[in-house]
Amino acid sequence: MTPPSPAVRWLVGTHTLLGARRDTNMDAFVALPADGIVVLADGMGSTRRGGEAAWLAVDQFAGLLAGTAVRDEPAVATVVAAVQERLVAEFAADGAVTGATTLCAVVADAEDLLIVNLGDSRCHLLRDGVLLGLTTDHTVAAHLVAVGAAEPDSPLARRTANHLRRYLGNPAGATADVTRHRLVANDAVLLSTDGVHGVLTDAQMTDILLADPDPDVTARRLVQAAVTAGGTDDATALVVRPSG
Repeated sequence: MTPPSPAVRWLVGTHTLLGARRDTNMDAFVALPADGIVVLADGMGSTRRGGEAAWLAVDQFAGLLAGTAVRDEPAVATVVAAVQERLVAEFAADGAVTGATTLCAVVADAEDLLIVNLGDSRCHLLRDGVLLGLTTDHTVAAHLVAVGAAEPDSPLARRTANHLRRYLGNPAGATADVTRHRLVANDAVLLSTDGVHGVLTDAQMTDILLADPDPDVTARRLVQAAVTAGGTDDATALVVRPSG
């Protein structure tokens, strides 16, 4: 069965730059506005084939979901499970993880958005001039802060900020957060890797998102601002706006 066209029509802007301390860009993304699918992955630099894992993850996620007639939380979870199984088979068949990645996506389900997250890539919603975080980082630092074992700006939190607790390709399993939101006129959704949101403040990202309605211009400015501010990691921004 061919899936119905999503009710939400999107304009999508994308931009990515290789980090100064990288030999290859380990960020990957697929944007299918007509299908209501935008997905981003950040290959884990601690794994030798992290970039390959990121590209496999976004290709598999978008391809499987584009062919799915039902777009709800269980359907998305099933797709994530299939991607996870493929990555483990490809990059951890002998128990040693050679490739793993984050995954963050927005998926249209009628007039709603499903936000999918595993790792520390992020999704933000800009509404009425206010930037709202729609995802929670799956890092050791975020967990320690959440349970009261560390302060957000403590040395312990800083040391563990890049240590992922949940990610695709983990032989022990990977479960994504899937949440539902409504996209309305004049909203903007930002998907970013930590090469962007790990460098820019929320206030800086808000100003850039408000400065121009063109998502391509905005995505490019976000990435360039992160590099100008001294970021050395791969930096990717995907900006989604309703087109009508």
